[in-house]
Amino acid sequence: MFTRRRAAALATSAVLAAVGTLATAPGATADEAGPWPGTEGKILTDGPVLVDPATGQGSQIPGTFGDHAAWAPDGSRLVTAAGQISSVRPSGSAKITLPWAEGMRSSAAYEDLAFWWGGRYVVFASGGQLAYGPSDGSWAPVPLLSNALEPAQVCDEDPTVSPSGLVAFSRRINGCSDSAWIYSYDGTTNTLKRVLANAEQPAFSPDGTKLAFVRKDAEGNPQILTANADGTDVQQHTYGPRRYANPSWSPTGERIVFDAHTSPNSDDVHTTEYVDLATGELTRVPSTPQGSNPSWQPLRKNTTGRVWGSDAYNTNVASSRWTWNKVGTSVPGLLDAKAAVLVNQDDAAYSLTAPALAGKKQGPVLTTPKSGLSTAVKNELKRALKPNANVYLVGGTSILSSNVAAQLRTLGYVPKRVSGTDRYETSVKVAKVVSGAPKYVFLASGTDYRAALPAAAAAGADGTGSAGSLVLTSGRTMSTSVKSYLNSLNPDKTMVITVGSDAKYALTHTGFSRWPSTYYYYPITGTTDAALSVAVAKFWWTAPSNVALAYAGAWRDGLSAAGAMNIFGPVLWTSRPALSDETKSYLLRESASTNTAVAFGPTASVTVGALNTAGSSISASGTQFVYQDYYNGAVPTSSRASTFSARMNGGQPATVARTGPVGADPHLDPLKTVHRQ
Repeated sequence: MFTRRRAAALATSAVLAAVGTLATAPGATADEAGPWPGTEGKILTDGPVLVDPATGQGSQIPGTFGDHAAWAPDGSRLVTAAGQISSVRPSGSAKITLPWAEGMRSSAAYEDLAFWWGGRYVVFASGGQLAYGPSDGSWAPVPLLSNALEPAQVCDEDPTVSPSGLVAFSRRINGCSDSAWIYSYDGTTNTLKRVLANAEQPAFSPDGTKLAFVRKDAEGNPQILTANADGTDVQQHTYGPRRYANPSWSPTGERIVFDAHTSPNSDDVHTTEYVDLATGELTRVPSTPQGSNPSWQPLRKNTTGRVWGSDAYNTNVASSRWTWNKVGTSVPGLLDAKAAVLVNQDDAAYSLTAPALAGKKQGPVLTTPKSGLSTAVKNELKRALKPNANVYLVGGTSILSSNVAAQLRTLGYVPKRVSGTDRYETSVKVAKVVSGAPKYVFLASGTDYRAALPAAAAAGADGTGSAGSLVLTSGRTMSTSVKSYLNSLNPDKTMVITVGSDAKYALTHTGFSRWPSTYYYYPITGTTDAALSVAVAKFWWTAPSNVALAYAGAWRDGLSAAGAMNIFGPVLWTSRPALSDETKSYLLRESASTNTAVAFGPTASVTVGALNTAGSSISASGTQFVYQDYYNGAVPTSSRASTFSARMNGGQPATVARTGPVGADPHLDPLKTVHRQ
């Protein structure tokens, strides 16, 4: 059986590089979309309790309990450990419980939590071993380090993460009672580095350039110190007979908050305090202590946007401009198109598989009239695509005339027609162009774009590495061409994923002579259009960074969304005027990692209210997001000079261009279903 879920994938350089650099949606990010690293919210302590740093007033987060709490990078969620790890919104709502970790050496309690890679994962310690898992609980956590890097005799604790993905932690060589060193783990090279001696409880600064840590002074009292991330330039910030522990940086990087103790004995007086790094002044958080392990809520703004044009056809061109570079230029965050896919602007049926093909071939999906290329499409092809590039035409000459191909040749492109006798055979032809040996095949109704387009976006989500596509059923039945194609595959080697009840019925009520009498498949269903798109998103993406929104009643906007976003995140349907409940619930669940929600189409489709609800759902509060209007796909003037911010943990600027997916990572086990022919 094919499975792409990574057993310990983040120990490999390729996966870490992909996750770390492909963190944000296309388009530029506005200067005002910060501030990153952020401003200071409330202080979180064990309990978990939220404490107002000005008044000391604390309040238990409803419905939660446990120690070792930590904030998501944008302050929209927190995790806490009380037995299993739980993730909740600051209000206590939308609670998620992560599964128990697998493959660990012991079943010790979970502690020392930290979000990793922009909130996509949670790193923690258990029994002296480090582990990680997705923040949305979509699969069980697993060991972070290989046995070679984390042998049984060492005791690893206190993980902290930098924006670039480094993990620093305390290591004791001969058991958990030994003296500690601080190590850092670089997943891109799968290497460890010893950074600081006689030091523990590391905490990365928001920009990742420094570490706060604890080291005992000559009298044996633990003090708070800082150093550069490589261990140089050590500076001490607390002094005297008191004992300090659990340092954590403020989101601005200007202060460090920690626990202060007067004694290691029962007469201890415990307070929560912070030090101003510029002045050295210590400030006590008022009132009685609310708990240990303080950390400051980072109030960081996420982004909503709208990609649209004067009509659905111009929205389609706008979606291409929003994703793909102009030939000869390189805008951080945009991609270089290698090909393009053309479909009939008035024929939904022959457009449904285009996003899967475009993901594989790395280029835009453009809609044009049957009779020839529109002026807008001609201009967009010349803008985004180099001469001699392939342009794929989906459908025969009755769908896109021979004049379309002739015009492409005149423009200097190579037309590649992909067609069959009908929409169903055409979907098979597209699937074969994507991969001759597919590892997965989505199956959706060719008469229901609401099922097919989210599936097509998922099918293309691995970009040039995509190994599968979407084939279409005729509602609840299966055409001869699709049946023959599926019959040529081995369901033990190719995942067959049905999206929607019609596709499920068609598969399970068709006999396949070359298939075994018993086979597995993966049915994705939903009671509403929005619920079905959410189910696809939950299945295919682990904790995505970005989502696309489209009105379920506008197939052209959905096609534009799938073509623009398919290697960056899921396409979610919504109703109007309000955001669909299922979509809202999904965004609340994924808010730790999701930093961008983009609507495709005008306000008559995805309303202002629906988009604002999406922004509130992915952010710490209703005011912690900014809106960008990409009319005709153009970057707003205020953003043209801005640095493209990769919203990794801490939000450091990234200038790398993205070249692949941000998180196709199917959650297999809950959907795996056996069927007997």
